[in-house]
Amino acid sequence: MRGVALWASGAALAFFVTAGAFLLLANLATGSSEENLSPDAGPGKSGPALDLDLNRGQLASLEAGPDQKLRLAVQNEGDRGFSDVNLTLEVSSGNTALPETRYYRHTVQTLETGETRNVEFVLDLSEAESTNTPAPEVPSEPQKILEIWATTPEGVSAVRTAIVPL
Repeated sequence: MRGVALWASGAALAFFVTAGAFLLLANLATGSSEENLSPDAGPGKSGPALDLDLNRGQLASLEAGPDQKLRLAVQNEGDRGFSDVNLTLEVSSGNTALPETRYYRHTVQTLETGETRNVEFVLDLSEAESTNTPAPEVPSEPQKILEIWATTPEGVSAVRTAIVPL
């Protein structure tokens, strides 16, 4: 009986020594969590914020054809100003059989902290005329996909996508 008790206490001692060694090694491999946290990163915010706001009512009023106006708001919700905010608007057909894509660009020279700027694009939402082959039949209603990118030289960006039935 004494041999079993001696064996069990030896096994328990070996387990605790091994577990302690692993915990010590794990703590040596990583720094404290306080050193890894950024002091200015609060919950829900991760640095400079750039946002694009599309007016749903205006999107709904777009029609197939040239000279369609789309206004969007570019907002700086971050804690520092931006210069040269490049906006790219890509208009493509919802029908993937038609590889037509149009690009529109605009640059906002400065966008201060908390500032919102309205930018207006004049779009051509008409179908491209193909001289070689007629457009394939589309089982659903025609639509355009609008994708807007805002980028800054500092690497801050925002993207919005809208599908517009025409």
